[in-house]
Amino acid sequence: MNILKPDKLKCIVFNQLRHTWTFLLFVATLLRPLFRLPLLPRPRASSDQLEPSLNNNNNNNNEVIMEQDLPEEGMDQQAQEEQQQPPQFLPDLLPGNQAEFIALQVYEGVGEPMDAASDLDEEEEDEDDDDVDVDYVDTDSDPEFEDMYSDDMTSSSDELEEDKESSKSVVKAYQSPNDPMDQQPRPSYAFQPLRLVKCQYKKNSKSGFPLERSGHRIIASNSHLYSLGGYNPRSALRASRRGHCLLFQELWSFNFATRTWKLELNADNASNMPVELASNALTIHNNVLISHGGTGYPFGESCSNDCYVYRTASAGATPGVERLKVTGDLPTAQYGPGIVIHKHFLYTIGGTTGFDYTCDVYRLDLQTRKWENVYISRPEMRDDPEGRYRHEVVYDGKHIFVLGGGTAHSVYDLQRIPAYNLEVNCWDYFDTHPDQRAADINDGNRGYPRPRKCFSCVQHQSSNGDIEAFITGGLQGDFSTYFSDIWKLNLRTKQWFRIETATLPRPLYFHSAAHSDNGCMYVFGGIEYNDKEMRRRKDLYKMWMTVPKLSEMCWDAITYYNDNLDLYDRKTLLSAGIPKRFAERLPPQRRKLLDKNQPDPSILFSLYSNPKRARSTTQ
Repeated sequence: MNILKPDKLKCIVFNQLRHTWTFLLFVATLLRPLFRLPLLPRPRASSDQLEPSLNNNNNNNNEVIMEQDLPEEGMDQQAQEEQQQPPQFLPDLLPGNQAEFIALQVYEGVGEPMDAASDLDEEEEDEDDDDVDVDYVDTDSDPEFEDMYSDDMTSSSDELEEDKESSKSVVKAYQSPNDPMDQQPRPSYAFQPLRLVKCQYKKNSKSGFPLERSGHRIIASNSHLYSLGGYNPRSALRASRRGHCLLFQELWSFNFATRTWKLELNADNASNMPVELASNALTIHNNVLISHGGTGYPFGESCSNDCYVYRTASAGATPGVERLKVTGDLPTAQYGPGIVIHKHFLYTIGGTTGFDYTCDVYRLDLQTRKWENVYISRPEMRDDPEGRYRHEVVYDGKHIFVLGGGTAHSVYDLQRIPAYNLEVNCWDYFDTHPDQRAADINDGNRGYPRPRKCFSCVQHQSSNGDIEAFITGGLQGDFSTYFSDIWKLNLRTKQWFRIETATLPRPLYFHSAAHSDNGCMYVFGGIEYNDKEMRRRKDLYKMWMTVPKLSEMCWDAITYYNDNLDLYDRKTLLSAGIPKRFAERLPPQRRKLLDKNQPDPSILFSLYSNPKRARSTTQ
């Protein structure tokens, strides 16, 4: 009981008073300009208001005063009349209970948006808080895995930003319908490759959207982005009070066409969801998601070597999670590995138990579900790569390239890259070529991306058949250098290119990236760093890595102007000229519109009515 622990009781009381005082100050600041009335000017004294009992000795003074009050010659008669009229009082600024409505809107909008599936609502104040002091410092795992105090230190700034957003929404509610701010036209669509653009979510009243997180993994299909797991210390504190998993035990999907999030799976509708959902590996095969490895919380105390298969309603399957029953020589249970699917094998490379780091190679036969030990690295005996975790792997059909990664206090460079040879079953090394444009002799930069870990990486095949890998963000082992840059590596020529036209808004690490087959990269979540604070994010960014097919560009433009295509049945979309392969990217129809209320299919695509609205920027 907190009554028996005065130190805890004092912290709880002060914390509640701090939030209450912040809320009262915000409401007072908002209502102050609405009730403020201008001071009324004092009426000027006229000649007939002078005291009649003045002595004759003051007649000269009275004449001077009256002469000063006389209107000047040439003054407009209307102005003279207005000057003599007494001022009118202003009408009431807030009719009815409008002030109470504003306060109610502010109160309802201040809280952090919560998704219905996370089940991380605040506990009652009178609940027993014996579990409040959860120790979030993991002494057995890598201390750099998460900055435990980042979100606690910045919680007040998060609330202030949410208060500002709430006040903006309240002010907008009272703007005139004819206000030009509400009728600003949407900017014309412009295709811009190698430009990082922030994706705007649409509110989904059923499941909301995922909270800020790090250590998660995302993967993408042609139609959806999927996010699995992750960690946030503030949400973990609330989950610990309920005895729930301290990690995000959930799988989200984001539809590219409608720009809406949907909760696919969580512990409520899938009882066998794994609990090791931080720094695992995630891939997609035949429209089915497969995860491997990962750690629970505290990090490193419980690791996994299992493989889970996830089926979602967005992919047209019955939602569910299945833990694969496997045999053979299983890999060590660890987190932070990299996985690749080659033919009918799933390869896993590297990882850590929280104490030891490896670069061993195992593979799982997806047909027989049997594990096989392919290669055990011995860097102390031969020229094998050293153990690492939070590296990234890319694949060109012959080699699995291992990019970056590190240990608790070290990182590996991106200049000489180890690659596992799938045909010969050995390790090869490739020297890469620098980008001379990015070289800076004074800064010691020779044109290579700096060594890093906890970054993101995706690969795609260009129009000429070359495999290109894009890396984003990350950090070094000294925890003093964080990255926001984006680089590209051509696996055939081994040439590095720094993307000069795109960069992250701020340095980011422990985020995740994925790509769809059309050549678009997506970056989601992670820990954002600046000089004052570190905070987890829930922002989603996209960047076209290449110029796709013209049909993909047209579909991107159509969904830019029309974000409600899922309201129309497939027959209507096909009759409007939408190819079947694009209509199938929409989520299942939410509701069927009546024929009399269904808009004419010709108005679906305002893009076609004015061809000049679409333009391409390829520089």
